[in-house]
Amino acid sequence: MEQEKYSKLRYQLMESMTWPSLYMFKFVIPNTDEKLMAVKSLFPANTQFAFKTSRDLKFIGITVKIVMKSADEIIDIYIKAQKIKGAVIL
Repeated sequence: MEQEKYSKLRYQLMESMTWPSLYMFKFVIPNTDEKLMAVKSLFPANTQFAFKTSRDLKFIGITVKIVMKSADEIIDIYIKAQKIKGAVIL
């Protein structure tokens, strides 16, 4: 199961945070509308995103700060993000 790969992260999150808690996601993706929409679709419609493009405009960095309800909710987003081709999850 995909969740098993994240058991160490789940443990760290459970030990270090209280829930609900503000969490920061960071992604680097190829700078295309398709990839950008794929990342945006991982989060609720009212989520605030911060963007920074690479110098050559080939990539875009995305930072998301959002209140999460549990470690499992965070891990679910990471699992979905892995399916975005070319995405780097930081």
